[in-house]
Amino acid sequence: MNIALVTFDGFNEIDTFVTLTILNRIKQWNWKVQIVSPTKQVTSMNAIAIQAQQPLEFANNADVVLFGSGIHTREVVQNAGIISAFQLDPTQ
Repeated sequence: MNIALVTFDGFNEIDTFVTLTILNRIKQWNWKVQIVSPTKQVTSMNAIAIQAQQPLEFANNADVVLFGSGIHTREVVQNAGIISAFQLDPTQ
């Protein structure tokens, strides 16, 4: 199962790293969690820079999409350029 952990600049490290670590430990169901973002690199609220494992569009084909929190979350959801990249339909 492919799981997209959507991560933006200003992300909360605890939410992202704990989620990534715990869900990737579930091997029996072949879960694979990957950090996706609109840029190749994102920086946390405490200036920790990480590389995205997949581009943002990966979320459109993932089995599960999780959105991490952060200090810019409200700004991100109001950014039509970013939100329009998602083509998620929970009925399919």
